Amino acid sequence: MKSLSEAEFLHWAEARDVGVADGYPRSAHLVFRPDSGEDRFWCVPPEPHRRPHFIASLLDLMGDWQACCAWRHCGSWPNSADPRRINDVVELTILNGLGMPLGTADVVEFGRDERDKLISLIFSTTIFGWSVNQDLYVVPNHGRYLLKTDHHDVIHISIRAPGEVEHWESEMAKRGFPLPDDPPDETFKPPIWMKHPDGES
Repeated sequence: MKSLSEAEFLHWAEARDVGVADGYPRSAHLVFRPDSGEDRFWCVPPEPHRRPHFIASLLDLMGDWQACCAWRHCGSWPNSADPRRINDVVELTILNGLGMPLGTADVVEFGRDERDKLISLIFSTTIFGWSVNQDLYVVPNHGRYLLKTDHHDVIHISIRAPGEVEHWESEMAKRGFPLPDDPPDETFKPPIWMKHPDGES
């Protein structure tokens, strides 16, 4: 596991034809260059014990990656917690145990042999990530996919090759995680691929 500055990470990503959308640094959303991919999202299972398998399934479908970079694109890693806020204390304990660069906005690169730590980080984010400041991008070294956690209790996957979308949908459904039929909440804009109530897409 190693740390990169945000500038180093963006240079790393650019070499893989991944860049930030217009509006950076006010907003920091990663896109493919050119932006020809497709996006899907899956709802995070409400049962915490199902989440490690859910996260592992997404990472497995990313294929033969050898490293993944994790970026809190609108925030930083905490270095303290108010003892009266037990959730913050527990999150800080987990992040410290994982060896995250607390008190910085550094990006962390996980090797393939550190997959369990990466799953643990994403798991922790699905539990404690209640705002955009805790949302997380995960980018594999081959640059074919972008994973993004979301405080709306979903995980987004951007897929560079549109022809792979059906494979992702099929494989996630086989593992017990079908695409959702409805947005996670009323503030979430339905994507064009989501079926409308009348059954039409």
